[in-house]
Amino acid sequence: MFEQLLQALTGAGLPDPATAPTPALVDTATSLHRFEAAVSARTHAYAAAVFQRCLDEAPTDPDPVSTIDPWDAAEAELSAALTITSAGASALIDIGHNLITRLPNVWAAFARGDLDLYRVKIIVNATRNVAEEHLKEVERRILAAALDGRAPLTSHRLRGVVDRVIAQVDADGLRTRREAATKQRHVWIGPGQDGMAELAGSLPAADAMFLSGRIGEMAKTVCKQDPRTFPARKADALIALSKGESHLACECGREACPVVGGASKVARKALVHVIATRATVNGTSEQPGWLDGFGIIDADQVRAIAEDAIVRPLTTPDEKTTDSYTPTEQVQDYVRALWGSCMFPNCDVPAWDCDLDHRDPYNHDNPATGGRTTAENLGPFCRKHHRGKTFGGWDLTKGEDGTLSITSPHGKTYPVAETGPIPLLGGTEPDRPMPDTAPDPKRYTRIQQHEARARSERALNEGDYEPPPF
Repeated sequence: MFEQLLQALTGAGLPDPATAPTPALVDTATSLHRFEAAVSARTHAYAAAVFQRCLDEAPTDPDPVSTIDPWDAAEAELSAALTITSAGASALIDIGHNLITRLPNVWAAFARGDLDLYRVKIIVNATRNVAEEHLKEVERRILAAALDGRAPLTSHRLRGVVDRVIAQVDADGLRTRREAATKQRHVWIGPGQDGMAELAGSLPAADAMFLSGRIGEMAKTVCKQDPRTFPARKADALIALSKGESHLACECGREACPVVGGASKVARKALVHVIATRATVNGTSEQPGWLDGFGIIDADQVRAIAEDAIVRPLTTPDEKTTDSYTPTEQVQDYVRALWGSCMFPNCDVPAWDCDLDHRDPYNHDNPATGGRTTAENLGPFCRKHHRGKTFGGWDLTKGEDGTLSITSPHGKTYPVAETGPIPLLGGTEPDRPMPDTAPDPKRYTRIQQHEARARSERALNEGDYEPPPF
């Protein structure tokens, strides 16, 4: 059978990777990715069928000593045949059985190649504790959001949508999952390679985000001449924190280092961003909230965080014309809460860790000519994708209907949609700021656009690139 399947794939007329143009390579990789999902769906279905067969053939009155558990029997059969571990075979059966028996429409989308295995696993794992009477409706809403024809949902964004749906249909399911997971929290340290060890664990979301923020702050307490990478400094900060230290010692080796002697020893409280309705915070609503860098959290978690936090209102900003390059704090918060993460397709870098980019370039020489600093003209891009948009030929455009899309250097266009806490928690389209109604200034000419980009390139390439002050 394998030879027949391989022959069918070989005869599909795939383009030669060495000679095909880039758009054809991208299209083929996309098609094969969908085909891989379709094959994986069937593999999982057959694994589930093996288990079902073992279950059907098991004695109705099993002997506790001599009878092999049907799951173990199927696991052993598949592990040997597929040359995978018992754990791998068990996971294959588990996902397949859940899809066939509990989420048949998710399996159908998987089999069509509309959902890949990674996204399917997110849906299966997130819906394990959903009550049977709610499951069909939860599945319907998840698929409606995941396959609505807009920008595809990445793992982080999909998890947020799934949790929002569960909170709407079966709020107890979201809370039950969180309570069960909290009981399983742990930290694991084991041997690595080359004299290193590996650290892993599972922590409550708010605590984990606080820890991440704290070591991130500590990693920034050194001077610019410190030779370590930022990830390495974060690792060192975790060790320093475990030793009771409130700052990270600089390793630049200079006597004139500005932070030598404890100039940065004052501990700062790590910053985490939580978006929730006022009713949730004051206890009159059980609507979930949203934790930056994580996603949906239940109302109890929101209130626990709010007890020891600074709370300020998040409102739609006044879109008055401004010539300032730096947006107001109100605009910054609104834009980040609107998008939730980097605008680039399938990038999950949290919005509060991103640069805010002007869709229409800001004219530093004559701000009145375009590129206004308004929520409607701003969006978050992580550093890598900000550079790709500025220098790599990626073009962000707005259609006549107000929707955004981004086009690659090779002409491939991808939709861009807001998936942050504002649209996610509202369950509807976000309240978009009204476009600037001031008289249209004289637009950039093509030469001016080119000069604006050239100025940006020089600024980024001269010395160490520092993020904008917002």
